[in-house]
Amino acid sequence: MKNILKNIYPYLFCLFCFVLPLDKYATAVPNIILILLLVSFPFVVKKNDFKKLVRTEVLVFSTLIAYIFINMVLFQDYGSDITVVKKIFSAFMLLILYIPIGTTAKLNKTIILSVLVCMVVSLLNVAKFYFETGEFNFADGGTINDILVIDRLYLGFLCVLSVIASIGLIRNNHKLLYVINIVLCILFALLISSRIAILLLLFLMMLLVFYSRNKKQYIFFFIGVFIITIAAFKLNKNLGERFFYTHNSESKKSYVELFMAWEPRVEIWGCSYKILTNKTPLLLGNGFYGTKNELVSCYKSIGKEDKRKYFIAQRFNPHNQFFDFLLSYGLIALVLFLAIFSILITKYRNSYYKMALIITIMAFAFIESYFQRQIGGYLFAIVFILIIYPMYIPNTKQAK
Repeated sequence: MKNILKNIYPYLFCLFCFVLPLDKYATAVPNIILILLLVSFPFVVKKNDFKKLVRTEVLVFSTLIAYIFINMVLFQDYGSDITVVKKIFSAFMLLILYIPIGTTAKLNKTIILSVLVCMVVSLLNVAKFYFETGEFNFADGGTINDILVIDRLYLGFLCVLSVIASIGLIRNNHKLLYVINIVLCILFALLISSRIAILLLLFLMMLLVFYSRNKKQYIFFFIGVFIITIAAFKLNKNLGERFFYTHNSESKKSYVELFMAWEPRVEIWGCSYKILTNKTPLLLGNGFYGTKNELVSCYKSIGKEDKRKYFIAQRFNPHNQFFDFLLSYGLIALVLFLAIFSILITKYRNSYYKMALIITIMAFAFIESYFQRQIGGYLFAIVFILIIYPMYIPNTKQAK
């Protein structure tokens, strides 16, 4: 029985990661798989496996969770904040559940397959929507987020992860398939007009040139990606509307004015800054629930009535994980969170694959409070796993 569980366990974990973005269509499935992983874990883990957790970055992450928990119990609204703290702890739990596996080749392949399924289902939904309405206007987030399998922001993020996974695996067999997957993910990100994904992919392709020994080959690849992006701006009007805010009637205004008027994060970050300078005890913070309440109070001062009502109804969080920790749990939480990235960059700065993952999760943290959502916490853990574990077992023919 133990041997059977050991053989099944890695595939069970991969299945959990595979269905995670498809939660809209299989709500209970990730939770069921997670329960099976928790039940199986004691039978497959070895004492030596726990040594894999003795890493500076993991210890700092566990210290961050412990600090937030103690702060919450002593100084914050425990009943409200525990919801978010559970999501942060879930990310750490996923790290622990992965220690019997220890290599990431299967996990990378799972991400690629999962994103491909997400793209296919999303394309079918987009086609259905177009044939029913005759429209393909996805400049605003509301419509497209209902059509895609998951919010555009997270699906774009997953496309970037799939590209990085393909680059990590491309030195092995099936090189052409990985190249095709990279192209498909780039085209899909352009189709759904995911700004963060497009900007990240362009930057990561350019970074690949500097890390590669065969710079000429990758320069041409980067130029190809850049040309495809320019062509997409010409063919897909949603891209221009998303990047330049030309979907509104105030097109005579400058780009900066349009950005300030139509980008929700400008208002959210402005309120976050006001709360930080006026109402936040820098050592302890306001708590996650308290920060949201302060933000809602700030949104009440928004001039436009429809915008004000929308922001208050949505109760937007800081949409920046660094801001979120600073406002909610103070300087210590922020310093610990920054320390995780500092350690990872120092350790893995010579690896393009791992630096690409670090840059991606850091960039995501600048525009999203991902620990406010369960899938965000899990994705942080998955990226963390990909960074700290090797692709294959060291000193094997595959590793060479």
